[in-house]
Amino acid sequence: MLSRVLHYLLPLLLSATLCPGALAADQIIWGKHHVPPYMIREGPLAHQGIFDLTLDVLKENLPQYQHVELGAPFPRVISEIKRGAHWCYIGTLKTPEREGDGYFSLPTSIFLPLRIIVRRDRAAQFAGPQSLQRLLQNSQLVTSVMRNRSYSPTVDRLLTSYPPRESYSEQAEAISMLLAGRLDYMIELPLLAFDQARLMGRPDELVAIATLEADEVVFNRVMCPRNAWGKKVIEQVNTVLDANRDKPYYRSIVEKWHDPASVAEIRKIYDSVFLKTP
Repeated sequence: MLSRVLHYLLPLLLSATLCPGALAADQIIWGKHHVPPYMIREGPLAHQGIFDLTLDVLKENLPQYQHVELGAPFPRVISEIKRGAHWCYIGTLKTPEREGDGYFSLPTSIFLPLRIIVRRDRAAQFAGPQSLQRLLQNSQLVTSVMRNRSYSPTVDRLLTSYPPRESYSEQAEAISMLLAGRLDYMIELPLLAFDQARLMGRPDELVAIATLEADEVVFNRVMCPRNAWGKKVIEQVNTVLDANRDKPYYRSIVEKWHDPASVAEIRKIYDSVFLKTP
């Protein structure tokens, strides 16, 4: 009898453990993965990433929810949001395709333009600016892209037209492959790529090359599922953002980890573009 009861109860208990958002309407599962310096999940600087600190602002100002941070690869996070679970993610780009799966907040932080990232010892081969389209068309060069990631409108269109053969779930995996010579180049944010290489004990081994097509600044947002619960959460998130994004402490979060030249670029667009973008 006991074994029969356990047979029926065990799947329910496992479901509750793995999908706690299914049990409480007042709980938000925040998907988190290790992508320093945006999300820092481990080490002495844990939870000091740009997305981490921005999330702290939301958690502090949304006390009506139980906030649970759950480590998961980015594709899994997007999958949970798509299926309508009570998951959200801070740091997503809004695209027409994703708007069919979720609701998006006002911008929370800024991504400066993507670059072609290569090993320093191959920089002469990729003297820039480079045409990303030509690189993607060159079957002799190997690159890899993150599954379910949106890079920027221009880059997304090029990747759709010329899809790379390789893909990955974690940035550290791809940076390791680039440093090892298993990838020829990556399309990435210099801040992210350089920091990953530093954490791997390989500082100054990567360089960033400008592209001819993609020089876009894009904004990160909170994404929640496209259902009544997700819409309500996003409305409340927007209220918090409206009240805090123009404050000095919030500006310092957006600028954190950037070099002085990048900070200057962020400041040029913060009031005129970032705060005025719906």
